[in-house]
Amino acid sequence: MASLDEAQTSKRPKLDESVRVQLKSVEGAELGPALEVPLASGPAELGSIVSKLKSDTNSTPYAFYAGEVSVPGTLQEFQEQYSFSTEQTLTLTYEPLAVFRVRRVSRCAETLPGHSDAVLHVQFSPDGKKVASGGGDATVRLWDALANIPQKTYSGHKHHVLCLSWSPDARMVASGDRAGEVRVWRSDGECRVLKRHSKWITALAWLPCHLADASQSTCELLASASKDCTCKIWNVRTAQMVTSLSGHSDGVECLAWSGDGALYSGSRDRTVKVWRSADGKWRDGKLANTLQGHGHRVNALALASAFVCRTGPFEAQKPFKGTTFNDVVSTSKQRYDAFVNANGGHATCERLVSGSDDATLLFWTSLKAGAAKTKPKARLTGHQQPVNSILFSPDARKFASASFDKKIKLWHGRTGAFLATLAGHVGAVYALAWAPDSRLVVSASKDSTLKVWSAADDGVPGSEAKNVTTKTRKFAAALGTLPGHLDEVFCVAAAPCGAAV
Repeated sequence: MASLDEAQTSKRPKLDESVRVQLKSVEGAELGPALEVPLASGPAELGSIVSKLKSDTNSTPYAFYAGEVSVPGTLQEFQEQYSFSTEQTLTLTYEPLAVFRVRRVSRCAETLPGHSDAVLHVQFSPDGKKVASGGGDATVRLWDALANIPQKTYSGHKHHVLCLSWSPDARMVASGDRAGEVRVWRSDGECRVLKRHSKWITALAWLPCHLADASQSTCELLASASKDCTCKIWNVRTAQMVTSLSGHSDGVECLAWSGDGALYSGSRDRTVKVWRSADGKWRDGKLANTLQGHGHRVNALALASAFVCRTGPFEAQKPFKGTTFNDVVSTSKQRYDAFVNANGGHATCERLVSGSDDATLLFWTSLKAGAAKTKPKARLTGHQQPVNSILFSPDARKFASASFDKKIKLWHGRTGAFLATLAGHVGAVYALAWAPDSRLVVSASKDSTLKVWSAADDGVPGSEAKNVTTKTRKFAAALGTLPGHLDEVFCVAAAPCGAAV
């Protein structure tokens, strides 16, 4: 009888066992000729081959896909799971990952008291230096994210502060309340009050920096959505409404401003409307398309370009040294152009996902100006209750959805293919946040906890990941649970620099 060591050795691929591999980019361009690669090779070895063929000296890590399926381990393990023939050429698509790696959050570093009622929204500034919070006490508070101390308290709202949004240049934060009032707070304490909505504010979105006029002194255009069925565009410098976008027959629940200039609004009327402006000034903003397919109200929208648009000129591990707004615009444009190139060009980079009370997500592509297609590329099912939060990873390679069914699901960012179910919460999941390296997801739940999950393609320590994998589904346990709150956790935010949650 063979010993245990001999049995284990027999399962290992021999050094001379190999498979012919053809590497190609996301755009479909082949990288060199097909190569004979040992079956013992994993992402690290395949990444070294890509780096040599590309003459990349930065040691960039890569993820590899066979079609829509990730190759997280060795080719031998992949062959055993999916039974591909080693006599045929295996085509692998490589995608670059973040060079830096964010450390997993594991403990509470600081408790920030101050609000006298529920905190309903928090958001880090694009440069990661400040945090804004708003809630039921009708105040907006600014905190120093580096020193964990309060900076300012802005008063003026007459009702609950429901939503916040930082300008991409990190100089202003906008807040919307239940009375229908929008306020824009500058770092010097000046406040602009925007009053035209008749019901409460549900969402706020700024025009991306790379689309702004470089001759301005700061970001100027802000969009607001309301239960009064309208979206409004504001010039925050003059505190005047630029235009009112009417077309929804019920309250507007969510907004998203894309990198190509389109404004998306999701409504209780079960539709997503696409608004565009010919001159970029939005005085002539018009309805460009109506996206239909949901059977119930639309609760959430997510754009692939959301992270690069929200953070403007600020990039993790690369300090922004510009001094003028022209520097802000030019650097933001460079970052957006890099995002477009990494995501297959302008025709495919802008992707939208909508989530609804019908427990489904719709995955939309071909969203560039002039596109006539109105049918979704895919309907994503799996959730058992309403979907209330969706968020693309910073590199747009994946997106996560959260639901009242207590689950988070991961999906492929280019195709919408299902990747994994993240189970562990015992209450509805309200909000999500991605680490800037796109390897970790944090969720906030009704069960009073936060949970940290791995979404990495380039390996997770075995002591941290408890995964049960089949050919069709992957159920993953949390890397860690973050207790401390005494009641429901309504919101969560991750610093764009990766320093904190």
